[in-house]
Amino acid sequence: MSLFEDLLIIVGVLLDVFATMEIQGAMIAQIKKKTLLIACGVVAAIELAFFFVGYTTCWLLAGRGAISNPYYYGETVAVIVLAILGVRLIVKAIKREIIQEHLRDALRVWDYVRFIIVSSFYTAAAGCVCGLVGITVWHVIVIITVISILMVIMGLYTGLHFGFENKTIAYVIGAVLLWGVSLEMLLHRILEVI
Repeated sequence: MSLFEDLLIIVGVLLDVFATMEIQGAMIAQIKKKTLLIACGVVAAIELAFFFVGYTTCWLLAGRGAISNPYYYGETVAVIVLAILGVRLIVKAIKREIIQEHLRDALRVWDYVRFIIVSSFYTAAAGCVCGLVGITVWHVIVIITVISILMVIMGLYTGLHFGFENKTIAYVIGAVLLWGVSLEMLLHRILEVI
């Protein structure tokens, strides 16, 4: 996978984090810098941990010969996983779950950590795909860290100023990004049409 594809995949997956943080931002009166710093660190750490669990698992399977052609199957699995993740985001956009909004003084870690952990399973799936195709991990570490921090900051401030109605748009954009990369990989790498 290219650096640009990695970036689009991470942004697509982490738009779910944006939506979660937007909901949290809509329910607080103000954002304290210390709380923002803690939220950024916690989310980035969780995303990186889940990515590495997925990456290491599939990298070890590929390295030990458990998968006969890991690069080809990795690309195929990537197409399927990205398409499914896109469908998941569209379902979340259509579902429009009811959120009981109540104003709080500050952001509490446990309020968003459990949602981030659930969405991080999809980061683990992306990590698994990366482990199969054997990408360079260091640039993905930087991408995940930077994008996680950006999504937390943008999500909290968007929620604080505009409420949480933009989460539907974030889900749709994330799905489009994931489907775009999935289609590009299908046409370019698997079917070799382009």
